[in-house]
Amino acid sequence: MIYVILSDIHSNIQAFDAVVKSIHREKDVSIICAGDVIGYGANPVECINVMRENNIKSVLGNHDAALVGKMDISRLVPHAREAINWTNGEIKKKDVDYLDQLPFVLSENEFQVVHGTLDAPEEFVYLTSSRDASRTFETLKKRICFVGHTHRPGAYMEMDGKIYQFSKKEIILDDDANYIINVGSVGQPRDYDNRASYCVYYPTEGIVEFRRVKYDIKSAKSAITKAGLPESLGERLLTGW
Repeated sequence: MIYVILSDIHSNIQAFDAVVKSIHREKDVSIICAGDVIGYGANPVECINVMRENNIKSVLGNHDAALVGKMDISRLVPHAREAINWTNGEIKKKDVDYLDQLPFVLSENEFQVVHGTLDAPEEFVYLTSSRDASRTFETLKKRICFVGHTHRPGAYMEMDGKIYQFSKKEIILDDDANYIINVGSVGQPRDYDNRASYCVYYPTEGIVEFRRVKYDIKSAKSAITKAGLPESLGERLLTGW
């Protein structure tokens, strides 16, 4: 069994479809999402359907939580609030129920998954520094924690009481270290690379591989415009920021 961990799909069905197509080239794969299936983009229903069709496990992201009333929507920036209100008018009760039942944290054999941080998963804190990472490492019950939320792929390693931050295309896991790995974003990358981002974890080999996938960005941008969502949500897809 290998694991694909992805995050922050954000109703971008063009990116999500491209990633799922790429994943299906692998055999014996379990797919897990680190939250934010919806928000920003124009195809929330389609993205939720893909989650169901592919039996993708997921944790709750902050945009998901805002839609189902588990986070105050005022905590989102104005364009994000506008997208959530628009999404609320598009999805059906079964879709709301689907998001509502998602947990804040998932635990698998060797790893945990959370949207923001393990120490306060319901607060959706951005993990952007070694100081943030230290609190999650203190709470970590497994060897690895996969996260999303910042839309920027990268990793932290804890070893011999020290924390190291780095960014690589492939991580060979050290048996004596713990890791926090941000898988980036499928639907709205923010690291100046506009390709969809996700990770593949090979437990037997002890390797985590970061992957990028090209998708039809112009179609995703056009769908946002046609839906009447803020133009900036489509424009940022072009720059990857």
